[in-house]
Amino acid sequence: MSTLLSLLEQESRWRNLLPAGETLTPATAFALVRDIPYQRASSRQPEAIIQEWRGTCSGKHYALDRIFRQLGMDSRVIMCTHRFTLDNTGHFPPELRALVAQEPVPDVHTYLRLKTIRGWMTVDATWPGSAEPLGMPVNRWVNDGENMNIACDPIDTYEVLSGQDPQAFKEQLIAEFCGASGPVRDDFIEGMSRWLSNATQGR
Repeated sequence: MSTLLSLLEQESRWRNLLPAGETLTPATAFALVRDIPYQRASSRQPEAIIQEWRGTCSGKHYALDRIFRQLGMDSRVIMCTHRFTLDNTGHFPPELRALVAQEPVPDVHTYLRLKTIRGWMTVDATWPGSAEPLGMPVNRWVNDGENMNIACDPIDTYEVLSGQDPQAFKEQLIAEFCGASGPVRDDFIEGMSRWLSNATQGR
């Protein structure tokens, strides 16, 4: 078994999230990575996401992309621009709503496209199951080839090409799309991470 798969299995068993004797399938790997708490890790490297058991959309999907590939599947990292607005943050806490009330907060979201035996499907593991009571749209792996909901309202979508550094590509998109609003975006993401972490502890 490859290194990242071994690391995910080891960490999941240590946390009593993967029963003894159960092997990692694409669906179980997705569920495990999805339920990693939404918080920024020390880096977006897949090993850091698994070892620290936390990550945001970038880190989670960089890890899941490698895991799917190590399982022998064709996976593609996708980026899309979007904005947090009053319309799509109705269930967010007042301090975050106050930020978007001043102006929509621009962001770049990361998810995957995965080729299964039933065709290509959109995969989005951003929101952990523990965040569902807060109104976050948590995805389940229902059927191979069935698209999941994207954790935002995409504006423009980009596929990260083979050989490209996905994080470098994302940082370029953030610079171009967010511009002077970059610090506001950072404050919003940090605030969202704190909210989700505090509200889901123990779930």
